Amino acid sequence: MPVNNNLSEIESFIQNNNEFLLLGHENIDGDCLGSLQGLAYILAEMDKDITIGYYQALPDILQFAVAEDLRFSLIEDEIPDISQVIVLDSSGIDRLGPAVDISQQAEILNIDHHEDNNFYGDLNYISPAAAATGTIIYNLAREFNWPITDRAAQNLVLAIVSDTGFFRYSNTDAQTLATVKELMELGADLHKINRALYSQNKPERMRLLGRTLSKLEIIAARKVACLYIDEEDYQQTGTTPQDNEGFVNYARDIADVEVGILFSRENNQVKVSFRSNNYVKVNEIAAEFGGGGHPRAAGCKITGGLTEVSKKVIAEVKNHV
Repeated sequence: MPVNNNLSEIESFIQNNNEFLLLGHENIDGDCLGSLQGLAYILAEMDKDITIGYYQALPDILQFAVAEDLRFSLIEDEIPDISQVIVLDSSGIDRLGPAVDISQQAEILNIDHHEDNNFYGDLNYISPAAAATGTIIYNLAREFNWPITDRAAQNLVLAIVSDTGFFRYSNTDAQTLATVKELMELGADLHKINRALYSQNKPERMRLLGRTLSKLEIIAARKVACLYIDEEDYQQTGTTPQDNEGFVNYARDIADVEVGILFSRENNQVKVSFRSNNYVKVNEIAAEFGGGGHPRAAGCKITGGLTEVSKKVIAEVKNHV
């Protein structure tokens, strides 16, 4: 069974190098962006030269958080020639999109909280008990006495609230709340993040939500709820798949439902998002289709049409509820 590197090895990797490329997973979310930017601000305060790599435009819901004073590099074909790479919040190197071959040219420090992380780094620090990767960054900063500025604190709070559903999910524990309290004392503005994430919906996104909810299907003795989005829904509402962030939670949050599923048809594939409430480990279901994630939140992509894919996935989910 793989094990983490010693903390002293992690500290040496940071202290003995001056230039780092920070990478996260494709289809970036709040934990990934907040962790990348939070760590970037911390390392910049240590006079490190930092570049954040990304692969596609950020979803509208996260545009408010983009740090204009940090250096970003769009990775399409060529990867920046930087020999030390820190990958955050990515369970496998296959989730790095066009940077998937980064291990051929760089030394990798892999920091993550997914329990199915496959320890692909030259150095690995994996903590499945952490509510978010942002929590791990905070803990490392405290361990090594790294500087946490107000901008770093703001981003680490963004990371934590994103992966805890603003403290509504079961991964929220006393230590999570204590961490956020300390980050707020360092300058993080929790209200600003709440407003930006949950109270700034554009009309097009709300129309997409309406069409999606109209297709709600409840099955398996009310234990499974499904939502569906096809390409016409995006076209008719002037939206993109990035606009469905969080829609799967509407399925999960129905009374008596254990598993909520969102099926989204995108470019000859169906992106399947899973959420569960109490006992179903949806990462195990996602793994059956080549995906992964957390026990209560996971996903995968399957080639095929909505009807074909949903039939296969629902049949597997019924074996778990």
